[in-house]
Amino acid sequence: MKSTQQKTGSSRGQDKNKGSKGVVILLVIIVMGLAAAVGVMLSKLNDQNVAMDLQKQESAEIQELLENQKKLLEDDLIDLQGQFGALRTDNDSLMNLASEQQERITRLLAVQRDNANKIKLYQQELETLRGVLRSYIVQVDSLNQSNIALRAERTELNRNLAAERVQSARLSADLERQTTTVQRAQVLSASDIRTIGLNNRNNETPRVRNIVKLQTCFTVRDNPVAPAGPRAIYIVIIKPDKQALTNRENASFRTSEGADIIYTERRRDVDYDNKDIEVCIFTDNNNRLTEGNYEINVYCDGYLIGKSTFVLR
Repeated sequence: MKSTQQKTGSSRGQDKNKGSKGVVILLVIIVMGLAAAVGVMLSKLNDQNVAMDLQKQESAEIQELLENQKKLLEDDLIDLQGQFGALRTDNDSLMNLASEQQERITRLLAVQRDNANKIKLYQQELETLRGVLRSYIVQVDSLNQSNIALRAERTELNRNLAAERVQSARLSADLERQTTTVQRAQVLSASDIRTIGLNNRNNETPRVRNIVKLQTCFTVRDNPVAPAGPRAIYIVIIKPDKQALTNRENASFRTSEGADIIYTERRRDVDYDNKDIEVCIFTDNNNRLTEGNYEINVYCDGYLIGKSTFVLR
């Protein structure tokens, strides 16, 4: 019996030990499975972190590329702005249009958008602005060529005008010389000029105290080229003190050279008909005559036509 009980007890002990070992093994398996799962999870988490780092790096590189591309496009826009500013022409309308394009670029550079949108906008506007610039350059070149042609024509016209002016001046000088020659040829002349003193009986006397008036007579010579018609003839008597003898205030006439001369007497009604004609002009004394040497000048049509001298005692 004891032997049987001992065997039975021993068998139960063995079964109990086997059950404990199975639990341990199961726990080990579970722990190992959990460890494997944690390892897998950690591996995946690490992979995700690596992927995120790579994504961030890639995003930063893309952002840098976008920044560089935007900077290049901005530089292109600024360069275009300078090219619009460098356009030079006398056409005010075209210059105003170029200024408007410069202002357009300034507004475009100030647009607040993200890099991708800005790049797209810049690319579109750059193509448009380049086309506009090419159009303006063609117009400016055409205008400049036209201006060069116009300047050449103007230079030629000025040269021709200068030549015509020289020719005109030469003709005017020739005409003036011819006119002067004709005028001189038409000038009358007076000869045999003589002045005597007359007393109150109209008798000749050289004595100043007896002279009532002076009589100046002369011959206006014939001149076939001078126009016929009435003439006004002036005499200017110069006293010994070199002053002009005159009977009235502001009695003057203008010579052919433009000078105003005080005259002594004049005769307006000389009817000249291209033949010799005798003319006499009288001057009252009025106690203005003195002893000495006198000069007398005869003028007609503003020209000096004769001169002489006489003496009073």
